[in-house]
This record gives sequence, structure tokens and C-alpha cells, in this order.
Amino acid sequence: MINITSAVYNEAEISEYQGNPLIEALPRLKSPAEVAKYLNRFPKIPAAELTLPNYIRRHAMMRIIDKFLYPTSKHIQLEQMIATMLRRGYLSRNIKDKSHQENINKIDHIDFRQIFRNAGSLAVSTSVIGCSGTGKSTTVEAILSTYEQAIYHKDYQHTQLVWLKLECPHDGSEKGLCIQFFKAIDKALGSDYEDLYVKSRSTAESMLSDIARIAANHSLGLLVLDEIQHLKLAKSNGAKKLLNFFVTLSNVIHVPVLYVGTPSSLTLFSKTMRSARRASQYGSIDWGRFSIEKDEPDELSEWDNFINRLWRLQWFETPTPLTPSIKQQFWQFTQGIPHVCVTLFYLCQVRAITVDEEVLDEDLINEVYDEELKMIHPMIRALRLGREDEILKFDDLDIDKSDIRVNLKQSELDIVPEKTEPPVKKDVKTQLIELLTQMEIGPDIAPELANYAIVNHPDKTLFELIGVITNPSKPQNSELSKPKHGSKKSSKKLIPAYTENDLRLIFQADTDMYAEFKKAGTILDITPYL
Repeated sequence: MINITSAVYNEAEISEYQGNPLIEALPRLKSPAEVAKYLNRFPKIPAAELTLPNYIRRHAMMRIIDKFLYPTSKHIQLEQMIATMLRRGYLSRNIKDKSHQENINKIDHIDFRQIFRNAGSLAVSTSVIGCSGTGKSTTVEAILSTYEQAIYHKDYQHTQLVWLKLECPHDGSEKGLCIQFFKAIDKALGSDYEDLYVKSRSTAESMLSDIARIAANHSLGLLVLDEIQHLKLAKSNGAKKLLNFFVTLSNVIHVPVLYVGTPSSLTLFSKTMRSARRASQYGSIDWGRFSIEKDEPDELSEWDNFINRLWRLQWFETPTPLTPSIKQQFWQFTQGIPHVCVTLFYLCQVRAITVDEEVLDEDLINEVYDEELKMIHPMIRALRLGREDEILKFDDLDIDKSDIRVNLKQSELDIVPEKTEPPVKKDVKTQLIELLTQMEIGPDIAPELANYAIVNHPDKTLFELIGVITNPSKPQNSELSKPKHGSKKSSKKLIPAYTENDLRLIFQADTDMYAEFKKAGTILDITPYL
């Protein structure tokens, strides 16, 4: 449904904005408190829903994912940045002045095809970069919704397009992105630009001048390019060509461009991208995960505030209290990524009502994480370790060095178990089992071998324990293992260590091996199934 509102002009807050209908038609600037109040999303839980049948209640629980948003200082910073970009971008475009039409006429003399082919050095308007699931796109859309997308100025017979948000195609296609531009314009204005400019033989180069002309004719205030990392897949240097075009669009027509993407999108830009982002005219935001660091000792961290608020959304008659151990468990499993945390919280509630036990305990949370979120385990583990070499294996994760150091400290706390079992022993056992599995020892036998070695040799290191298992009769003391000067090499035969029902013993025995294997349960008797 097309929704073009008639312009209602507000008194501009500062002198530079006065007398410009494109700016005065925008809503008044919001204070940080007003922004936080507007962006805050906290779904209601009617008391009647707490007693609904489980199969109905799980549908109501979807509000946790669809309608929960906790604003932080970054949300407020992004709103103020977008508000600035919109207004400053309109300063040189005033529909009351004759220069407005002159600027549009200049577009006809610009060779955008040459610009598209010339992938020179890039300057970024501004960017929001952060790992997947941190709510970048959701926040941008929530902020843009505070502005009418299309405004009609009756006195000037002009339709203003305040903002346009495009998502880069998954294949990085330049032509696909251009077609998306026309589709988005038509959806916002009810126009037919796609039919007019997109033909079977149309190329990205041929459509660029049309895009620039439409953006100028409708006074496009802000262009948002989301999922910018997809342009990495563009062929024939297409990513640089497109980015060069959008930079030119910003420089010539003064349309601010906001790039939104994951850390992998940094490779699209020049090697000086980081310094360019810091020097951006409008500022740029590193959209990281929630922090567990506190500004003041007596204050709560961003993570504490987020999880405390989320935990109130329980569709149980008797809600489960949030304990410090559960809060730590959620941090360990989500590493402060909002979307992962919200998803895990929702799935835990669904599992709880499915088994008719409305309790969110640690065992249930472990079970849900292990079974429902297997695909993200490697990424969460990389963030938990805080090692750059592990994090760089995944394009969508943070790579900020200071963040790595902070998470490394936290990961050292995360691996300390709460049980009375000595933490070093438990950690060594886990590592030993993993190493044995990598040595192609079966997962059913590896834990038994590891336990046997640790119990009988509690003072040995991890690698000495490996030696105990692989060479059971070989002395592990490095001094004892060295042959004395001039002594002959010992020819004593090594005695292997056997386990219960060891197949090697059956193989060596002078008996009927088939009967012995069958007795040991190695051979299945299929007679009952015939």
C-alpha cells in the first residue's frame, strides 16, 4: 500500500535548517531519552495467556523474537547519526531555490558509465559494522520508521523520498542491485520506474544514470545499503565499481550513503578503511556485541541490563528466577550476541512447556543449546576463546583487537566448572578425550582410556598421559627414558595394556574366534529377526 503523506512543516531547530522545506518537513529532532523510549520494544504478556494450552502458548512466545528490542547507547548514537546525515545532506538541495533544477540538469552531463568502470580509491560516507545477530539491520529499520518515507510538497509539486533501504543481492550482482533500486522506489512511490528502465538487455552501467536522475528528482535523503559484504561475490571487480558509483552519488548529488555489514565487508574498501571510517564526516559505528564490562563498579553492565529485561518475558505461571549461574551460562552460550540470546531464551521456553515442566534450569539450557544451536557452536567457541586466528575463520564475527583481549579474560573464567571436581583434572580429561578422538580412537573407548590414565597417573601432564595410553609399559620420566652412556638398548618386550573384552585377547587366544566373538556380543545373532 502506497503511503505518501502531505508535508507538515516544523520550525527548524538551527538557522542552517531554516527555509528548507525538505528539512522542515522532517520530524523534530529527538532527545536521547525520547529515542530510547521510542525504540524500546517490550511485548506484553496477558495473564490469560499463561494458562493456554502449550501448542497455543508457543505461538504467543514468538513475540520474544518479533517484538523485543532493548535500546543502548549505540542505538541512540545511530539515531543521532542518521538524523544528522538526513539534514546535512539536504543543505545544498533546497526545492525553493532555482539551483535545485540546475543541479538536476547537471546529472545529464555526468558520464556515470565512466565512473562505474573507473574503480578508483574509495571514500566511505559512513558505516555500521558488526557481527551477525547484533541487531544492526533491526535498529536501522526501527530508526527509519520514525520518518515518513515519502512526503508530497503541494506548493512545490514535489515528491520527496526521505530514505531508501536496499539489501545487496546474495550473489553480489551489480545489475541485481540496480533492479532492487527501481523496485524499492516503485514500492515507496507507486511509480513504474522498473518497467521504464529495466529491459532484457539493460546492464548495470546503462541503469546508473537513471538511478542518479531519479534520486535527484525525488530528493532522496538517505540511501542505506544493507548486507554490504555480499558485494564481495561480485564478478569482474563489480564491487569496487558499484561502491565508486555510490560515492560519486554522494559527492555529486549529495545523497548520504549508510553502509551496513559484517566485519568481512571491510575488505571491500581500501587498506586505509579503518582510518577512513574514523575520519568520516558523519562518524561511523563499530556495532559490537553486548559488553560485560562495567563503567562504574556499582553499575550494571550492558549485558546485565539486557538479560535482566529479557528474562521477564516468561509465559509461565511461576517464572524461573534469573540466578548468577544461569546468567553466566547464557553469556557462555551466546557471547553477548542479542539475536542468539533471544533465540536461545525462546527455544528454552518452548522446550520447557513441551515436557510440561515450566522451569528454566541449567540442564534444560544445556540440552537446548547442544541440540538446537549446533550450527553456531564453532562461532561461539571462537568468540569464547577470544583468539584472533579462530575468529578470523568466520567472516561474520568481530575482529577488534581490544575486544579479543577482553573476551580472552572472560573465557578463562568461563571454563572454570562449578563442581567440586578439581578444575585442572576436568580440563585435562576433556582435552585428553579430544586428542584420543583425533587419533581415531572410538568415542566410546576414548573416555574410558582417558579416565583410566588420569586415575592411575594423576600427576602427569597431558602429553605424558598420551604416552601412558599409547605406550603403557614405557617409562614416562624423561631422565629414566634416556639410555645410559655406553649401555645397550633394552630388548625387553613391551607388555600391552588390555581393556575388558579386548578384541586383541580373543584374536590371540587359541580358541574358536567366531564363538568367542559371538559370546562377547561383537556378532549379532539375527535368528530372532528372521
